[in-house]
Amino acid sequence: MQDFPENELPERLSRYPLFSDVFGHSLQIRISKPNWFENRFIQAILRDTDWIEEHERILAESNIKEVKNWEKIFSDVGGDDRDYDLKIFDVLAEVRLIHWAKENGYTDIEKLIPSGATPDFIMKRDRETTIAEAKHFRARDFLPDFVEDRLRGLRFKTGYLTRFGISADTTDKYGRIRDFLLETRKWCESCYQDAIRDEFTEEWLKALECSLTDDPRRELDIIFNLFVVRRLEIPGEATVGLFGPIKNRGYATELMLEKLCGNLMSALKQIKSFIDRNPSREYLSRALVFLSGTNSWSWEWNDMWETLKSKDSTIWEKVNEVHTQASKLIRIPFELIVGKDKEERGTFAGHPATIKTPEYAPFPWTHDEMVRTEEQDKR
Repeated sequence: MQDFPENELPERLSRYPLFSDVFGHSLQIRISKPNWFENRFIQAILRDTDWIEEHERILAESNIKEVKNWEKIFSDVGGDDRDYDLKIFDVLAEVRLIHWAKENGYTDIEKLIPSGATPDFIMKRDRETTIAEAKHFRARDFLPDFVEDRLRGLRFKTGYLTRFGISADTTDKYGRIRDFLLETRKWCESCYQDAIRDEFTEEWLKALECSLTDDPRRELDIIFNLFVVRRLEIPGEATVGLFGPIKNRGYATELMLEKLCGNLMSALKQIKSFIDRNPSREYLSRALVFLSGTNSWSWEWNDMWETLKSKDSTIWEKVNEVHTQASKLIRIPFELIVGKDKEERGTFAGHPATIKTPEYAPFPWTHDEMVRTEEQDKR
């Protein structure tokens, strides 16, 4: 078993001074709590991965301390919070918004001090003042995400699975009750997390490794038969696959548009409430909603982008409905910024490869806008 004592985290964090400055204290609290290994950032820091270096780079390029009231961005996230592992992504959504805004010519960025329903930032560009809200677009399938975090964390903490890895894939049962899981997430997520923690223990992983060594073809149902575990012939790997919960791409796109609409309307309601409470701020001329975490590693999100490339009238009617609903609510020009993977030619493991890099771009409200976006990406 590997041993990562608590006092090792500060030394590893010191290699990322900007990240340590804003998250170091809360991460130190988090690693002193049970199940610390579920936290992706602690895993990444202790392993010195490129992923944590990417966040250090974003913080450096954002020049966070130039933002007025910048410290308020990080003040409400604490390592004692039950949902700290998710909240840290909400905070990083604000950092990514700042990074994007500076790259796109915004200046005088100010973090608004929370008071009731308060958006995140006010910023300026081209003599216009924009009020902006950043949100982390959480994966719809929260259960596979947590299963993966727990499995990878356990493997990392124990050092097991040195001869092979494991994969945990969703079953037909997961597909049948998926809608129920998504609808009841708000009330049931923590219960499912506790059940997964009770089942996925160090002893369980050790027994699983022995079992799959003796019988490499064995399959084991886990988590109320919602997942099946198999041996994976890649040492140390632990992956989670999502299979068959959506029947067709069009339906998946409708679901994603529904969730996108929910996130957008929630953000715009915050902005509208703030404007209504502050009539003296009539100079606010534009609204901007920034959805972080929407890269196409999410298969549903990728399917949505692919579907939008077509002229599917049903899908574009849904897009128009979202835009109309939002326009009626806010009544000032607004922009929605979302994540999208940009394909570039590069090398991987010394071989030519197509590499996807995440970028953020305005969401297209018409097919013509979608075509223009695609043409820009090709240039």
